[in-house]
Amino acid sequence: MSNNNTQPYLLYFSISKLSHFEFCPKRSKLELFKRTKEIGNGSFGAIAIGNRLHYLYSFPNKGFDRLRLRIKLNNLASLYKTRRIFYKQVDDVIVLGLYDDLRIIRDVATNKKFTALIEVKTTSKKYMWGREIKAAVKQLQLYMWVLKEKLEYLGYPLWIRSYVEIYSQRTGRLMKSIPVQYDEGIEDWIRHVVRCFRGLEKVSPPNIKICKFCPKNVKENCDWYLAMREYYGLSKS
Repeated sequence: MSNNNTQPYLLYFSISKLSHFEFCPKRSKLELFKRTKEIGNGSFGAIAIGNRLHYLYSFPNKGFDRLRLRIKLNNLASLYKTRRIFYKQVDDVIVLGLYDDLRIIRDVATNKKFTALIEVKTTSKKYMWGREIKAAVKQLQLYMWVLKEKLEYLGYPLWIRSYVEIYSQRTGRLMKSIPVQYDEGIEDWIRHVVRCFRGLEKVSPPNIKICKFCPKNVKENCDWYLAMREYYGLSKS
């Protein structure tokens, strides 16, 4: 006898990996479902430098309001495995993650306080490529969507824009600050991504030039990349 009370199977998507759909759909799917591991030892090399700088740049402003709001938000976070995160559900998908930083914006006209979320990116290159920026923007929009109601509840609603900040790993300087507005269609975007993952909508392989920006651990598991490399007669890299 079938059980009509069976709960639907839920998908748990990390915001950072889900946003990589804007860089390459295959990369996002591999990271979300195949659980590809990071390369090498996290204590050494470029990855470790980026992680340390990322943490440093996430906390430049120690203002009282900012710290108080971060504490209040942390009290609203949920425990997922061994860390505290924020999540939100759409259909059978739970999107979860932890934002980088925030800043308090005071509207001079009304004296009301608002929140601008900050997504920090670091790079060793002279500039970030377009698809990398698109993924960073989508990542921030997902955090804005997840935190919107919580910030309103705490009395610090979202400001009209939040920011992606790109820092140089070489100089430590802010290279670019990108204003990002709230995406009213973010839930439809999530549904579109899920349909693509399930093979219900078409996605096209990227240009082979895009693949060089993908992590080695993703390329090693990507049949798109392997097929294109063979087609173009490229050496393994």
